Order: sequence, then structure tokens, then C-alpha cells
Amino acid sequence: MNTIATDLDGTIYLNNEIIPGVIESLLDLDKYNLKIIFITNNSSQAPMEICNKLEKLLLIDIDLDQIVTPLVILKQYLENKNMMIYVHGSDNLSNFVNSIANVTTNIDESQMVLIGRKEKYTQLEVNNIMSAYQNGSNIYALNKDLTFPINEFEFEEGNGAIVKEIEKILNIEIQSFGKPDKFYSNFLLRNFENITYVIGDRVDTDILLANEINAKSYLVNSSIQNFLSDEIADFKFDKFSDCISSIIKNLQN
Repeated sequence: MNTIATDLDGTIYLNNEIIPGVIESLLDLDKYNLKIIFITNNSSQAPMEICNKLEKLLLIDIDLDQIVTPLVILKQYLENKNMMIYVHGSDNLSNFVNSIANVTTNIDESQMVLIGRKEKYTQLEVNNIMSAYQNGSNIYALNKDLTFPINEFEFEEGNGAIVKEIEKILNIEIQSFGKPDKFYSNFLLRNFENITYVIGDRVDTDILLANEINAKSYLVNSSIQNFLSDEIADFKFDKFSDCISSIIKNLQN
């Protein structure tokens, strides 16, 4: 059975609205022995929240194991590790990390600083994270997305902005639990067989991830601003349903 790995924001839905044609396309997958998993860099919602949202929008049952987010990969990474973690991010994120690990509100006693997205960040927060690193704490990011779509025409700054600033000042590369980095690609390769296709709207995450796991890449149009050339995608289509039609057509030939 071949597996399709598809992005969510900008590919399956925008904000809380399903993209036209998605539901009809998903109904065709079983006929052609195609499995689907949902891959996202969204770390502001717990995997179960995303699963519930998908079930509500798609009107089908979703197995939680079909959802892969940086938080899923973080949870596996932290197994059998005992460290104090300082979370730079939303209360939702802090609560999730606190449910799987030891969280401290004192960055000076942290062994790991985890950078997630906040609506705004201050120079003081940047300075505190850099100081923690210089005092021996390791810095990780949940993803390095510079932007993310909020509707068809607008996007907002992602948590990649603060990561990029810290990397530049400290002259380091911060490891990420998000697409397309090694933690994410290795997780997919270990846990899923035959990921043959990757569908998404971002070149710097989805298309590069497809290259990492040796899958065919399908780029869909989106409001997102891509910072890399879309020429590296194997295929380019307007929307998710067009990608599925192409995959099915190729299987029939």
C-alpha cells in the first residue's frame, strides 16, 4: 500500500475552512489502495486537537497515529530523558510539554530551551535564550517556519523569525523537530512504510521533506510566500484534489 503524506494548513484547510475538493478526493483513496497521513508543523495545538479538528472538517474518523506534528516527534525524543525544559511559546504548548516532561519557568535552570511560536517576542526574550545557551542550555525549535497562512490572502510571522535571529547572532544552527529537518524525516521513515507522495504548499518544508524521504513531491498553490524556487517540486497543481487526481491517473496507467 502506498502512502500519501499531506500538509494541513494551506493544503487541506485554511484556518477553519476546508479547501474545496478535499473531502471528495479523500473518498477515492481506498479504491486505489492509498493510505494517508497528515503532516504539519503546527505546534500551537496538541495532536489530539488537530485530530478532532480534522474529523469535524472532513466528516470522517481519523486515527491519532495518522497525525504527525513536531510535538509527536518531541514526545518520542524526550522518552527516557530527564531534563529541565524552558518553553518559549503559548500556554497551550507549555501545558503539553509539561504533560510529557519537566518544565521550568526559570530559564536559568533549564537544560533545554524549546522555541515555539508566540504572537510577539521581545528583545529581552531573545537575550535570555542566548544567555541560557551560553550557560550550557541546549536550544531546540519546534519548527523554523518564517510564515504561516491564516486565510487565502494573508499570512503571519512564524516562530522561525526568532530562531533565525538567534542563529545569526550566535552563529549556530538550531535543531528543529519540524519539517523538513532530520528529526521529522527520520520519524517518518521509522514509523511509516512506503511514503510515496508528499503534498504541501511550502517548498522549504514540504518539498524539501519529500526529497529527504525520497518521495514524489506535489506543490499546491497557497497564500504562503515561498522563499525557495518551486522548480524543485516534481509536480505543481492548483489544489490538493488536483494532486490526488494526478496520483490516481498515474496508478491507472
